[in-house]
Amino acid sequence: RKLAMFLLVASSLLATWTELSANGSWPTPRHGHSAVFCPRRGWMLLFGGNAFDPTNQLFRFDVARSEWAQLKLAGPPSKREGHTATLTADGRMVVFGGYSGKFL
Repeated sequence: RKLAMFLLVASSLLATWTELSANGSWPTPRHGHSAVFCPRRGWMLLFGGNAFDPTNQLFRFDVARSEWAQLKLAGPPSKREGHTATLTADGRMVVFGGYSGKFL
């Protein structure tokens, strides 16, 4: 099964979706994850979600290189889905709430 990722390019009068191709270690299909974009670094970070079970995996998509990478971190948050995340002004991803058999 092919995974797909799309980019929306919008102007004041027109919006066009374009399918992107990318290299690297793609995340498995999932739902309930969060994603934030860091314009300073040109990265999208994808955290957690449910890929048949809650997960605490973290992936980075490098827009300029069109490449996915799974990041290995010490002390990641617990496995979760349905949470929220935001990016701070200094480039840190803050994850809050979610569900992993109980509400977090």
